[in-house]
Amino acid sequence: MKHTRRTALGMTFALLSRPGFARADAYPERPVKIVVPYPAGGYYDRVARILGAALRVPLKQQLIVDNKVGANGVIAAAQVASSPPDGYTLLLAGVGPNAISPALSPHLQYEPIKSFAPISLLVSAPNVLVVPASSPIQTFGEFVALAKRSSAALNYAHNGVGSSVHLAMELLENRTGIQLTAIPYKGSAPAVQAVTSGEVSIAFASVLDVLPLIEAGRLRALAVGGTERIAAIREVKTVAEQGVAGFDSTAWSGLCAPAGTPADIVAKLNEAVNTVLKDPKVAKQLSPGGELQILGGSSEQFGSYIRSEIAKWTQVVKDNGIKPE
Repeated sequence: MKHTRRTALGMTFALLSRPGFARADAYPERPVKIVVPYPAGGYYDRVARILGAALRVPLKQQLIVDNKVGANGVIAAAQVASSPPDGYTLLLAGVGPNAISPALSPHLQYEPIKSFAPISLLVSAPNVLVVPASSPIQTFGEFVALAKRSSAALNYAHNGVGSSVHLAMELLENRTGIQLTAIPYKGSAPAVQAVTSGEVSIAFASVLDVLPLIEAGRLRALAVGGTERIAAIREVKTVAEQGVAGFDSTAWSGLCAPAGTPADIVAKLNEAVNTVLKDPKVAKQLSPGGELQILGGSSEQFGSYIRSEIAKWTQVVKDNGIKPE
């Protein structure tokens, strides 16, 4: 009996001595850093700062935002992937560094799946298919029909090869059999200006960039690229609703930790994130105009979603022979 008791106590001590074991109750004991792959003031930065402020309540600790800009998020993702797996360095993950960059550049400094422990999806900003208000194209169906008749006459703006909006149009072309002429611009603002002025025929653009122009009557929305309609423009149907089954193109964001982070810490973070996302005040801060979709969910669901996004965009890149600039 004594031997059994000593053995049990020894095993318990050994387990408790393992780094990261049974730390969830005490975690976090110091400030947590959220590494954001994009500049201050943008969509991802705003999500991180709102989330960080809200998480101070359930986690009882400060969360610090660290903007690490460069290479479409790859620099930030690589930094987090190589950080200690202790829950104190997190990545504000997104479609760029976690799904599109792996599709464009197979040889990254991190493995998009193996290097991270998914915590939770956060929000998504759908891409919206828009035309100038002066365009004769009134509906999504008219656009597809016109493109099939005279594809050479239609062009579209995007903000860079391999960007979310560029791949959205490539995906739409693949799914509908149309072909347009791509016109690249140096950034979202000039691309949106080009379609607003009628310099180009059409474009996919983030709802965050075009919603004010749609509401002002300067752009016409033909379809929403996400799987759900946007609350602010509820009358606009999704691409999938208009005959392109399974179409989904959004700038999603989520929270990841380095691979090897203890499961109990990941679970604690997931619970805290889902708690704050269900708070109406936080949801209003994240999406004041009803432009974003509030997500959340389990870490397993987030992991599955990342894998599906990588598979989708890898296929689009392969099918269209897209190379990084």
